[in-house]
Amino acid sequence: MGKIAAIDFGLKRIGIAISDASKKIALPLTTVTGGISSVVSLLRGRLPEIELILIGLPLHMNGQKSEMSNLVEAFAKDLEKALQIPIQLIDERLSSKQAETHLKEANYRRKKRTEHLDQVAATLLLESYLQRSQSYNI
Repeated sequence: MGKIAAIDFGLKRIGIAISDASKKIALPLTTVTGGISSVVSLLRGRLPEIELILIGLPLHMNGQKSEMSNLVEAFAKDLEKALQIPIQLIDERLSSKQAETHLKEANYRRKKRTEHLDQVAATLLLESYLQRSQSYNI
């Protein structure tokens, strides 16, 4: 059984989360700052265990694509080409806000919130996907 990775793409930081083998638990993995080359290096070492990569697609509240959506789509295309793993774009509206709220509730100071925000957003994205998938497999 393969794992699922999730990515919260940002221009400065990219958060990454990964599921457990049973695809029931989403775990924060790391935050990288080196762009696509850093993501490829990190995930390439885990290729045998990853079967799908989710990437959050930032949309406006009305569902329309944003300028950032185009950057995410280009990133996804390049990543899929580099890793040869299926990639699925999923709506990530408000995931960063949810992550910020979780970190504030956990009493993280601003600097710590910034360090962990992207990987927590990726974890929430993955968690949501896993919950939806499990509810369809009942």
